[in-house]
Amino acid sequence: MTVDEAKACLGNIRRGNDGIKVSQYGDVVLGSRRHLVKESHKAGVVAGESDQPYESADGRVRLVFNGEIFNFAELKKTMSAEGVGFDTDGDTEVWLRRYEAMGPAFVDDNLTYDSMFAVAVHDENRNQLLISRDWPGRVPLFYFHDRERRIFVFSSELKGMKPLGWMNLDLPVELVPGHRAILDLDTFELKIEQYYKPTPRKSTAELLNVGLELHRRLKRSAANRTMGDVPICTMLSGGIDSLMTSYYVFSSIDFERVSYKPVSYVFAIDNYVSEDVRRARIAAEGFKAIGLTLKEVRAPGAQVVEDLPDIIETFEMRKIKALSVYPLPIYYYLAPVMHQDGFKVTIGGHGVDELLGAYDAWKELKATHDVQVRVQSRLMFMNAIYENMMRRASIIFMNRGPIEARFPFLETQVAEYTLGIDPKWLGLTPKNAELMLELVNERVPAHGGWTDQLRDTCAYITRYLDNGGHPEDVSPETAYEMEKLFWKFPLIVAGMHAAAESWLPVHTLFNPKLRGQHGAGLTSLESMITERYRDLGSNDAEIFKSMVDRAFNLNPAA
Repeated sequence: MTVDEAKACLGNIRRGNDGIKVSQYGDVVLGSRRHLVKESHKAGVVAGESDQPYESADGRVRLVFNGEIFNFAELKKTMSAEGVGFDTDGDTEVWLRRYEAMGPAFVDDNLTYDSMFAVAVHDENRNQLLISRDWPGRVPLFYFHDRERRIFVFSSELKGMKPLGWMNLDLPVELVPGHRAILDLDTFELKIEQYYKPTPRKSTAELLNVGLELHRRLKRSAANRTMGDVPICTMLSGGIDSLMTSYYVFSSIDFERVSYKPVSYVFAIDNYVSEDVRRARIAAEGFKAIGLTLKEVRAPGAQVVEDLPDIIETFEMRKIKALSVYPLPIYYYLAPVMHQDGFKVTIGGHGVDELLGAYDAWKELKATHDVQVRVQSRLMFMNAIYENMMRRASIIFMNRGPIEARFPFLETQVAEYTLGIDPKWLGLTPKNAELMLELVNERVPAHGGWTDQLRDTCAYITRYLDNGGHPEDVSPETAYEMEKLFWKFPLIVAGMHAAAESWLPVHTLFNPKLRGQHGAGLTSLESMITERYRDLGSNDAEIFKSMVDRAFNLNPAA
């Protein structure tokens, strides 16, 4: 690959607008497109260019990095005490110094670092090129390897390879999260290694202590994710995932010392009576103490339908599922508004449904809740999250903003702990119902007071206990909503611990919601989609697959 080809590839990627730089080292060309959230003050950086690649003092080790090391200041302090010198103020140099000390194992001990990353290192001493990405895959990383022709190309986005006219976009492989690939530049052999495998941290503790530990881990994770020199906002769709994320994030920011105010965003289709918007407004009331602004972003349904080909191309999922498509417009339309409002980072509650097995069965997902809450099922969800939720959050937000998306629940220690939560705490049972009433009666009067919704919830739980099950005179929808409330019982308890030490009202924790695509009105567009694109297929799944094939020129003979 030439320098000009690399620049063309980077020009086709939309992961940041703060500069591009390409450097050549013999047959190896490295390039970077920058999304600046933390000033590095690296010497010699030309205005309008990226500050990467980073090089060792002798110039024989070069590194490019996409993402963030959220606890880089802590790591830097430890390494400095051990005699390691640093020339910059950012996080990229931390990876370089770790590589110099540890070699290819520099990403192995991921319980000590907190990072979302795709990273590449050209090591002239070892005569190899290494690429790696985090688990569970918050930053995409594709590669193409042809040993015979001695070609190796890698990119954080599939569309980055489009300018290479000889490249068939069906061929690049996505590196599996928690792995590294090492290319021997002598033999051109490629070796794939798994450096991390998640281990659920099973606990026998009672629920109150489970919630306390989850609270402590989330508090630390969210605080780390406020790292940077740029404004940060959150997504607040009303459920407990986004509620608790917004709480932990905003309570970690001293708004007296930054130039922006707390802002959260929610999306819905125009003229649709949105449950997400309704519940987001309720949740936002709990943030009055810090002056939160809730911004409601809407798009006409007809516009969403027309934009679908571009939305799907941006998503870059070549083996697409219908259930993966409907949430995409949320990110597609939120990102430009966030960017226009001056934000460069957003933080969301993504990952909770996978960690706790709390998905509704819908479309291709047929598993019942009893199956989903098994630890093995939740582990499978997490190991596959990069193919769905992570991709839409990372790629679409960056392409449409650019906005960097961060997720406190996906920090390794939070994820491993949450995966280990006993399934007995993840559903409505008589024991859990009794415990819920006990906790509410003990904590609500002192931390936010009662609301009509909370009184109705407690009345229902009382009837459930008296009846030995759901009351016979309630609708299936009401019973199902109550079931869903308990799917995330440990997170509610974590929220109670948060409320006990802050301004967060307890009643805001009792607001279960529909999945985003339902609550925002996106699934109501299915008939419009099948009518508009009937030439591409007889149902939404066939239509979406045809759009993918067209976008990436797959199956051209079909």
